[in-house]
Amino acid sequence: MQYLRFESQERCEDNASRLGIFHIAYRVRDAHATRIHDSNEINRLIQWFRDHLHAPDALENPQNRRAICWFKETAHEPTNRIWAMVPILKDYGYWIDLRTTRNPGQIVYEDDWQVAAIPR
Repeated sequence: MQYLRFESQERCEDNASRLGIFHIAYRVRDAHATRIHDSNEINRLIQWFRDHLHAPDALENPQNRRAICWFKETAHEPTNRIWAMVPILKDYGYWIDLRTTRNPGQIVYEDDWQVAAIPR
């Protein structure tokens, strides 16, 4: 199984990983300089994720504070929506990279579309 992660160039404060696309999406959505139609589109996409993608409870456990989320390669519906968000974020100066791996680390959560894993 291959795993996909959409991440920015910025580093997380808690670990050596890069900030994921959702952190950047919220930042752009909430910025005063963001155009209304872009903010609305980001909101629409984020709402779809809230409605269809479970936020892993395992991330609330302090032992898992280094865990990051990866999409499974079979998660076509959510990744298509992520790709719709990428050009909006790029317009505001955020480059989003697609990172892939076959070994995301120690998996602490898994569902049909994603895993949360502590990097090795």
